[in-house]
Amino acid sequence: MKTLGAAELLDVWEKGLNQSILHRALILLTAACPEMDPAAVAELNIGERDTRLLQLREWMFGSRLVNTAACPHCAEHVEWESDIADLYVQSSDLSSTAEGSSLQTGKYQLRFRLPNSIDIAAVLDESKTGSKAEDLLKRCIVSAECAGKAFDKNRLPKRALETLGRQIEKLDPQAEIRIELTCPQCSHRWEILFDIASFLWSEINSWAERTLSTVHRLAGAYGWSEREILRLSPVRRQLYLGMVNR
Repeated sequence: MKTLGAAELLDVWEKGLNQSILHRALILLTAACPEMDPAAVAELNIGERDTRLLQLREWMFGSRLVNTAACPHCAEHVEWESDIADLYVQSSDLSSTAEGSSLQTGKYQLRFRLPNSIDIAAVLDESKTGSKAEDLLKRCIVSAECAGKAFDKNRLPKRALETLGRQIEKLDPQAEIRIELTCPQCSHRWEILFDIASFLWSEINSWAERTLSTVHRLAGAYGWSEREILRLSPVRRQLYLGMVNR
């Protein structure tokens, strides 16, 4: 995996403008992982995908995160800070996930794999009225048996699927980053799910808008091309911009 230069990052940002956040994350990682086939990037389990996004974010914008949330009790605006190092979660059993894992739940024997971006995209695109969480779990079941005989995974009871969901969470804890917050106004405590894909894309979007504004002003002042301006270091671009603003 590599970090992205200014020109590359602007290309990624432009490609992702009209895409869902899921596809934006895949476009970003595909550009940052030229050693991987795009299909392999999409097949990364969610925890591995988000680990790479965290690493990429640190390379591009640093390790410090600042985010906001609204208290569900009093609606107070809460700002919280974190370090990327604090958001990495080590799986309890990574060795069993490479070729799939097994689970015995009641009389059912399940062979399953961890969810990936393809699974999430498929579930989101489906027009079923059932539980998307259950649909996602069923997609991850490679095979199911009952009393030693093949069993239709679509007929599994809810309790078996719930057990499977807990096992997947245990094997891939990085897939759900939970942050504990306390409201400074009313002292209410709660948890939020931190989505690195949405957070990082928001930062990239802000960066791209600032960068294009800088390119516009420097091109008008000096007659330089976009490529020439982007080849300048961020420090030199800001220094030139400061001189234009005098």
